[in-house]
Amino acid sequence: MGLFSKAKDNYDKRKDIAEYNYKAREYVSDGQRMYQDAYDDLVLACAQVSGKVNDFVGYKKRILDEINSTLKKIDSGNKQFELSTKVDFIDLDVCAVRQTEQLDCIDKALATWVTPSISDIFGSVSTEEYYAAKQNMYQAKAYKETMRAKKEELRNAKYAVKKIPDFIYDEKCQIKQLMDKFRKTAASLEKSSSDEKTGSLCQIARIIADSLATQFIDNNYQITSQYNTIHNRISDINNSLAGAAWLIG
Repeated sequence: MGLFSKAKDNYDKRKDIAEYNYKAREYVSDGQRMYQDAYDDLVLACAQVSGKVNDFVGYKKRILDEINSTLKKIDSGNKQFELSTKVDFIDLDVCAVRQTEQLDCIDKALATWVTPSISDIFGSVSTEEYYAAKQNMYQAKAYKETMRAKKEELRNAKYAVKKIPDFIYDEKCQIKQLMDKFRKTAASLEKSSSDEKTGSLCQIARIIADSLATQFIDNNYQITSQYNTIHNRISDINNSLAGAAWLIG
């Protein structure tokens, strides 16, 4: 009875080891797949939006060139705004899995089908091998949960990216209104000059320049709080100049 009892114990351990390794492989595979799918979705969203961001930056640079040219013609004594602008938008590395987060517990897939063997009677399955397989399974399960969390991070990033075009559209409308006021104010200076008009021109110039010099997107693909402040100031300036007498008439 002792030999057969030992054989059954060894067989059960080998079966458990195979099952642990199979589950570990499945956990790793599921984790990698859910991460990769979410990552690919983010890459696609960034590819679709990055061109719009770059076009918007180019648009504002052209606007600033027009402003600088106008101020130079007016000879208001204002220096041109020489800006070195750099827009960092697509930085997928911030969402990438670090090497320390990668799991290397399965070198190859093991079959889960275990048949009784004569070695079960005369050999033995080491306790170390049994617990190592069990530990690998737990690690693999934890890895899958880590990838699930990463997936949510990537999904949130994708949703943030997809909101950017609406933000750009709104700001571009605000800038167009602002530039209408800028051009009317510049034209009115030909008839009568005033510090108030000149100050309005400089205020518009400064806000456009600031928008180009302020970080637009953070590492979570959100509009930065600093840039939101600029965005709100553009709207405020539009509202404050709306009642200017030289614009109404």
